[in-house]
Amino acid sequence: MKQFPHEVEVVQKRKVSDGAGGFKTEWSPVDTIEAFVDTPTSKERLLAHQVQNPLDRFMYYPYRTDLKSNMQLRFDGEIYAFAGRPEDQGGQHEIMRVALKLLTG
Repeated sequence: MKQFPHEVEVVQKRKVSDGAGGFKTEWSPVDTIEAFVDTPTSKERLLAHQVQNPLDRFMYYPYRTDLKSNMQLRFDGEIYAFAGRPEDQGGQHEIMRVALKLLTG
């Protein structure tokens, strides 16, 4: 089994031509990453809810620092936003984890 079996599309708001000489802002793909998207335990969900920062998933992915909170993630037909800051698991610059909240449902 692969460590990162899921493909997640990273999207970011960008200005694009509106075809009439102006611009409009829309979500555009910037990358596709390999990740492991996991469901948090009931206890993790409860704790997140208690501090008013609900979460729906955890995403684990190879170490990188270019994913930012103004980006969204598309996975399995749904769109997620960051519910926290990405964390370097164990401080080894190998695996990152970030909490996600569902925007579509």
